[in-house]
Amino acid sequence: MRRLLLPLLAALLALPVVVLTAPAAQACSCAVSSPSRLVERAALVAQGEVVARDDHTSADGMAGSRYDVVVRREWKGPGQPRIAVVSRDHSASCGVRLVVGREYLLLATRSRGAWRVDLCGGTTMLSAGARQGTVTVADVEARLGAGTTPTTRPAADEPGESRAADDRGWWTLAGGVAGLLLGVLLVALVVALVRRGPGRRAG
Repeated sequence: MRRLLLPLLAALLALPVVVLTAPAAQACSCAVSSPSRLVERAALVAQGEVVARDDHTSADGMAGSRYDVVVRREWKGPGQPRIAVVSRDHSASCGVRLVVGREYLLLATRSRGAWRVDLCGGTTMLSAGARQGTVTVADVEARLGAGTTPTTRPAADEPGESRAADDRGWWTLAGGVAGLLLGVLLVALVVALVRRGPGRRAG
């Protein structure tokens, strides 16, 4: 009898562990979507290289990563040459781990002020020899065209900005001089009126 009780007790003790861990392994379930649907749903569609990674904790306390990406080509997004995307670290929570130094086709959604990628969104590694994901560059081009290359904004010391700054400076100077002359004229007018006042009363 004791020989039967020991295995039974061990099984009962292990049951909570099985119950708690089994759902986590199957927590991420992606609905079947066509490439065109994934491209349409994404708020960010871009091709870029991951250049850095930092730890990131989401608002719900889940551990994840923040990736800095240099954008090579963009079809949807902010039009910036460098962006940051976040994702959870574990595939059980639909997270996707990006590799620094590799190039990706990123399909991200906008969530709580951040660009977020996940296993169900269609993000694909583009490096040579990598297995293609759900969405390819050809799929994106077929729906959104050739895309654009983000460029940086002109620096403040570039000619266009300098001319604008110089023009504003001249207008400011001209306004100051005009105001000064108007003030001098008003003072002169007041002085003239004051001087003429006693003469009129005497007459």
